[in-house]
Amino acid sequence: MKRAPLVLIAMLCTHLISAQNIYRTACQGNLKRLDSLLQHHSINTVDQNGRSLLHWAVACGKSEVVTLLLDKNIAITTVDKAGIPPIYMAVRFQHLDLFNRLVELQPNISWKTTYGGLLYEKAIINKDLDFVQRFIDMGIPVDLRSSKNSTPLEVAKRLGAEEIATLLLNNGADPDVIKKVSAVGPYMGQAPPGTVAKIFAPRFISTEEYEFGSVFNAAGTEFYYGVDLGGHNVIRYSKLKGTSWTKPVTLLQHETYGYNDPFLSPDEQRLYFISDQALDGQGASKDIDIWYVQREGDHWSNPINAGPNINSEGEEYYISFTENGRMYFASDVNQSHHDIYYSDYNNGQFQQAVKLGSAINTDAYEADVFVAPDESYLIFCAQRPEGMGRGDLYISFKEDNGTWSTAVNMGEAVNTFEHELCPFVTADGRYLFYTSNQDIYWISTAIFEGLRPTTN
Repeated sequence: MKRAPLVLIAMLCTHLISAQNIYRTACQGNLKRLDSLLQHHSINTVDQNGRSLLHWAVACGKSEVVTLLLDKNIAITTVDKAGIPPIYMAVRFQHLDLFNRLVELQPNISWKTTYGGLLYEKAIINKDLDFVQRFIDMGIPVDLRSSKNSTPLEVAKRLGAEEIATLLLNNGADPDVIKKVSAVGPYMGQAPPGTVAKIFAPRFISTEEYEFGSVFNAAGTEFYYGVDLGGHNVIRYSKLKGTSWTKPVTLLQHETYGYNDPFLSPDEQRLYFISDQALDGQGASKDIDIWYVQREGDHWSNPINAGPNINSEGEEYYISFTENGRMYFASDVNQSHHDIYYSDYNNGQFQQAVKLGSAINTDAYEADVFVAPDESYLIFCAQRPEGMGRGDLYISFKEDNGTWSTAVNMGEAVNTFEHELCPFVTADGRYLFYTSNQDIYWISTAIFEGLRPTTN
């Protein structure tokens, strides 16, 4: 799926090509080349995101590389810009042997309380009972808080990890700290943001899992979003009933195929998304295409491929629409990176796709495009050398002559050293939703005004 094959690269990559080689070499396990590169780099070099060679080697499960780095006295407690140490990578990517090695080398036991809640959180997300048992055996307190200020038991209950929840309860977890989370009223009862971005609906929508690609219907009564379940993507859904929002349920899921990046058609009778589903719905996964399901009363049809004028031999990402049905999307057809295209919808069919010009597309990666319904602006994700992080949001405005202004970085109000992606603006034009650091954020579209090109 779109983000699953990039778990290491998209989450660990750096834009500095010369430095990038040494980190990828560590990930690939090439000992001879790594040893050669270390003649010209400090053993404690870090990438753009503050991650050391040990972060990379542990994440990629390269035990021999870890041994080489430890023999060269690499620092084992270095944290990246998000405060993540190498030991966390062992839990995240489920390398218990490497975790045990790093535990033995810790200078003291303070890591247990400093990172214990974070480690429990990731192990529970992975549904990794062995790691949770290991933490308990090591004496890591079972009621430490996660990044969302939840206990391990709360996380396990929220994610339906009942076997882990039972294990935690049997080992002293406090059942009384579980807080009921409800969502009542417009925007799930969240106080609207200003020009400072906020996590959307924490512990209801934005949880310890990786949520992305969110979209409301025009009335603001339906909400669809993607969730990465350890590299397998599903689409979830919540609906406003009366004054309360229903607990999110999975709308599209398959044991083989992944589904993500939902977006409603202008008439809201179709839900579009991307998937690696085989065309016959039965074979092995293929390249990523754009699909849709048709609304049938209270249900949805089986997935339908959007057709050859949209889909290619390459991979197509993300979808958004103008009010007249023109689809914007990204494709890497016949090239090594994604660019942004559009396709008109006439006589019940999408027409041949048209690639946007140099104001939008470059030799870098451009994808995850949102178009305003009146086609007055575009917001998209790009991975460019001058960017602020692994992927930034850019915006372009439609000029009076019908051309697009040169896209500009949306700046620090939105972009960080993390990967910002999946933009969506609510139907009233007031709020920008997007994904950052594996959560869904929102911010006032008032920030757009300072990004418009000035006219002479």
